[in-house]
Amino acid sequence: MPSWTEKTFVRLRIGVPALSAPPSALRVSVASVLSVVVSVAANAAIVRWATSEFPSTKNYSHFRFVDYATLTAVGVVAASCAWFVTTRVTTAPRWFFFRLAVLVMLVLWIPDVYLFIHHEPTSSVFFLMLMHLAVAQITYSALVYLAPVRIQSLVASAELESNGVSPRELLSKGAWTSMMLLVGLEMLLGFGELLSVPFDRPNGWVIRQGEAITLLHGAVGGVLGFGAVAIYFLTSRDERIDRIGAVVGLVGVAIGAVGGFCCYAHSLRLVGMVLMFLGGSTAFFGYLMPSLDDAPQTSYAQPSKG
Repeated sequence: MPSWTEKTFVRLRIGVPALSAPPSALRVSVASVLSVVVSVAANAAIVRWATSEFPSTKNYSHFRFVDYATLTAVGVVAASCAWFVTTRVTTAPRWFFFRLAVLVMLVLWIPDVYLFIHHEPTSSVFFLMLMHLAVAQITYSALVYLAPVRIQSLVASAELESNGVSPRELLSKGAWTSMMLLVGLEMLLGFGELLSVPFDRPNGWVIRQGEAITLLHGAVGGVLGFGAVAIYFLTSRDERIDRIGAVVGLVGVAIGAVGGFCCYAHSLRLVGMVLMFLGGSTAFFGYLMPSLDDAPQTSYAQPSKG
């Protein structure tokens, strides 16, 4: 019987990738440099947005350019090294790296939660979490798509399936279920915000009454958007139901995001609420489709001839 270490390696897809060519160090370096530039620019835009909406955050220590630019560069370089190693020690690099990225993202949010518990300004902590999410999404996309793993032969995918690694397994049922739960949580938070925030509140993203649930609603929406984009790019075009579910889910999330932005203006608040409900329902159905496709179907025995 295989030992527990061998079972762990099999579950994590750790092994020598015989049918794929990992990206070169130069290609990973180029993707890393581009990721640093785009991530720093995105963080600068988020800081500008935060300080314009909340003038009290202008002197927030974590919003200094030198601080967040340095930490961003260090994080991107670490992720690039992880991608370089992952493509050489796993048989399913994107499968492993996606889960590693989600895990690291959750770990990076722990200090933010600590700041929130110790009574740091709620709006500042929210934008700080948004900055971490933006860096993670940009870095993952840059490494995976600018420094991809190349298949060495035309029969590689058939050989992978014969070894028990099908394209559909790269996106497990847990990913679809997690997206469904996130959509449900986002809709519940939306209803909670509807009950706690006055409908006739003034224009603005966040007001003091219901500030916590509003920021939590926005944070979950950001995670949901990241997941929707990631699942769209991770689904195989050969799996028609999975691809349709990913597209429907992404469209639904986008509609909900438009509804959220409409709620900024008082005159569009009712339209925004309708769009958020419609988008959430659409996204939930989209991520439910692959599960319905996997349901056992009733088969009827064919009468034998003769």
